[in-house]
Amino acid sequence: MRAHAGQIPKSKSELYERIDTHWFWVLLVGSGLVVAVATLVQFARSPFYVHKDSALFQHAGWSILNGADLYVDIWDLKPPLIYFVTTLLAALSFGNMAVLHVLSVIVAAGAVTAGVTLLGVLTHRLTGDGFASVVAGATMFVLASIYSFPYAGIRPKYFAFLCAVGALLLAVDERPFLAGAVGAMSAGFWQLGAPVALLAVGIGLQRGGREGLLRTIGGGVTVTILTVAPFVVQGHTIPLFVEVVLAPVYGVEGYTAVGRLLRFVLEIGYGVLIVPVAVYGWTLAVADDYREYWWVAAGGGLYLFQLFLEFQGAIELVLVFVFLSLGVGLVVADRSAPSQRSLLAGFIILLVVTSGAWHMAPGVSNAPEPPLQDAVEAEYEQWDVPAYDSLPDDPEGWPSMDTIYWEKLQPEQCHYRLGHKQKYFEQQTGGTLEKSTCGQWPFEQPPVQWFGDALTP
Repeated sequence: MRAHAGQIPKSKSELYERIDTHWFWVLLVGSGLVVAVATLVQFARSPFYVHKDSALFQHAGWSILNGADLYVDIWDLKPPLIYFVTTLLAALSFGNMAVLHVLSVIVAAGAVTAGVTLLGVLTHRLTGDGFASVVAGATMFVLASIYSFPYAGIRPKYFAFLCAVGALLLAVDERPFLAGAVGAMSAGFWQLGAPVALLAVGIGLQRGGREGLLRTIGGGVTVTILTVAPFVVQGHTIPLFVEVVLAPVYGVEGYTAVGRLLRFVLEIGYGVLIVPVAVYGWTLAVADDYREYWWVAAGGGLYLFQLFLEFQGAIELVLVFVFLSLGVGLVVADRSAPSQRSLLAGFIILLVVTSGAWHMAPGVSNAPEPPLQDAVEAEYEQWDVPAYDSLPDDPEGWPSMDTIYWEKLQPEQCHYRLGHKQKYFEQQTGGTLEKSTCGQWPFEQPPVQWFGDALTP
């Protein structure tokens, strides 16, 4: 006889059955609790701490409400959708920066929880296995930054993650227009969401033929037009292109291949052990049904390659972990013996705990150093190289992002975040950090001629 949902399971098999049956609620409530508790603990330890990137996004939302023009009065290389969100949150906060920060933290935590839950739903669509879906969602928490950092404010990568998983789910459900639209939204939050949009196009073509292809592209084009239209109307298309497209290309950091791989280990610690498990899952799935699962392996390979394009911190790995988590879910679904499935689930829980300890230990006083952390860090320093050969100095007397945020300053200069990429871009294109408006075309050739020369050999 099946136990009632409110009863405590009396055996391992009953617990297993309960998870497999109620997988969605286990995942939604479980992920929500993990993110909420971690956020509350971190917020209590450092009340109203705002990361400098989050301070820019949140302050810019308030500043736009007060007449500032994005990419002209505010320099940034992130696509514009995050500013649509923070402008709305700034309006809801009525100019109170503390309320704006709290709203941003809540929305960030909600985006992470929703993304993890949808990842479980996507895994269930692929496998029909509730237990494997819970394990796949739990694998996302091997990346400790997704639950330990929302307390510091809003970040576009949380939304890129949510939209990426949503786009893939909609594509698998054969809803191509919405898949294309949500895939474009992922890229509209973070440039590296674009490969997911391309995967959605590929799935649309495979499952819906020419009609599926066109509808997916149509959804993406619709969102792109709606996103870009305000800048076209304002005459700010060139600033948008210069900062969101050109600047990231110029800003690719220097690295060594070995150094970048060691940085990967340094950021996620023992969590690196999920990579071979996930790759094995991709291989199993493709060997079983290439037409059904090709995009999982393709996406995983593309985003592992991302390590050599954009990797400044652990949160940069969030889209890599989407495909690693799917791979783990596919391995669990392939195992028929409950003992093997439970062993894999226990392994993931162990990695979540140990990777969390690896991530949190440096910030906790008197915490023991996780084994191998010092050795990996020392080896990384041996292989690390400067990200840029040289950078201009920060202008003297520039206020910090913390001061700008809490005192609601609107600096006269458009460069006030002073990130390395923007400083390098201005240096390489002959610009200056001390100017009141940004987004000027940086080349002698006019844009049309420059594009023509760039596209023709």
